[in-house]
Amino acid sequence: MRTKLIILGSIALALVFSSTVVMAVDDLADVKAQMTKLRVRLDELEKEELGTLHKEEMSRLMKEILQDAQMQPAMPAWMKNLTFYGDFRLQYEHDHVNGRTGPWGSASPLVRQPKDRNRIWMRLRFGITKTWWDEQMEVGFRLVTGSATSEPWAGNVRAWTNPNGTNPQVPEQSMTGTFSKKPVWIDLMYAKYKPKWAKGLTITGGKMLNPFKTQTMMTWDTDINPEGLTVHYQAPFFGDFKPYTAFGFWMIEENALSPDLGDTIRDVTLWTYELGLDWQINQDMAYFFGVTYYQFDHIDATTYYIPTAGVDGQWGNMSAFPAADYSLVELTTRFEWKMLNLPWEAWFSWVRNCADDYSQKKWPGSDRHFQNDPNAYGVGVVVGENGKKGDWSASYTYLYEEYGSVIAGLTDGDFGGPNRKGHVLGGAYNIDDFLTIGFTLYISDPIHTNDNAGILGGNHNTDQTTELLLDLTWEF
Repeated sequence: MRTKLIILGSIALALVFSSTVVMAVDDLADVKAQMTKLRVRLDELEKEELGTLHKEEMSRLMKEILQDAQMQPAMPAWMKNLTFYGDFRLQYEHDHVNGRTGPWGSASPLVRQPKDRNRIWMRLRFGITKTWWDEQMEVGFRLVTGSATSEPWAGNVRAWTNPNGTNPQVPEQSMTGTFSKKPVWIDLMYAKYKPKWAKGLTITGGKMLNPFKTQTMMTWDTDINPEGLTVHYQAPFFGDFKPYTAFGFWMIEENALSPDLGDTIRDVTLWTYELGLDWQINQDMAYFFGVTYYQFDHIDATTYYIPTAGVDGQWGNMSAFPAADYSLVELTTRFEWKMLNLPWEAWFSWVRNCADDYSQKKWPGSDRHFQNDPNAYGVGVVVGENGKKGDWSASYTYLYEEYGSVIAGLTDGDFGGPNRKGHVLGGAYNIDDFLTIGFTLYISDPIHTNDNAGILGGNHNTDQTTELLLDLTWEF
């Protein structure tokens, strides 16, 4: 390159000098032609020189790579198509009850509790997925931190706990226990099959991520991963208009005691049926509509159900003897669009407990002011999307959950469960591609406040509550 510049520069100087003398037109044309030929030849020489240098450099790099590869052990065959992933979240929680006392601490209504509570939660999740057969088969598992024991049902505003001491709504570990070691649980363990010979079909079994496309905070806490079998099919024949259907069988509790059948042993199960569609209207607009039917069998036998003679149980919204199964219909619609260079989403969901025949099954002495409360609904909007550094999002949700509408053991534990109405505000910002800060604010009031029988845990769920969560999340 330097040689080329010197030669061309010399010729240019010669031309400048020669322009001071009288030169014939023919001679000037001949000089220009020679310069053109010389420039072409110099270009060819430069390409040959660069090509030689490039080949030599590439040869040297290949030798170094091969030498380094010979020094490294060969990758085991089982590690092919293996993916590692996870996240760590540090969370601060502040709870305030606008009433005489707080619901936490002792379950006894005679013990006065503070109105405010502060906690710090830690959550670590680590998972692995493996695929075979050109990604038709996937097997995965994930581990998560959690509490070996949890607070009693009547004393925890965050979520309900079964007597076994485990809680599917709270995978975090609270900073407590006099610096004790923290336990780890299995959060996911599943196998998924998507055959290419049946495009659109997915069969999944095990403990899996929640597959219900209609799900909202009213029906499912985001930390709950159901256990069972589901078959999902989305028709691939209609382009951007994609109807789907799904069937699922889920085991909630095996070999449980059923008080309404004379303490007979029963399996608590859930059958689900889904139908809906996804429609990509255009590049910037999409629409979803879906319906899910949940049929709970022997729900009164689960350890989440707390029957008391003459008082209505939390799960089965009727008297403990007899108690009824839940049968929920969930209808959800969502609309997504782009506006002001930002993604937006608006949604609405309605839930009805079709088994809420409270007025038909009365029990002497039971508390009647919760009768005929089978409905719940929610509406919300989300703007923005998190993914890379500088991204942000904000959301607003309004929820109204009547006493007999949804199940406390499955619904969002932070909002407070059935017999609540109120607001949820949230926001998140990406400090880096994999580091996010965020907040969630819950402000809710009871729908019914005359809890005469104490079936909602005394003061629990009968006062206005405010909960603030501050999060720092690292994904890897």
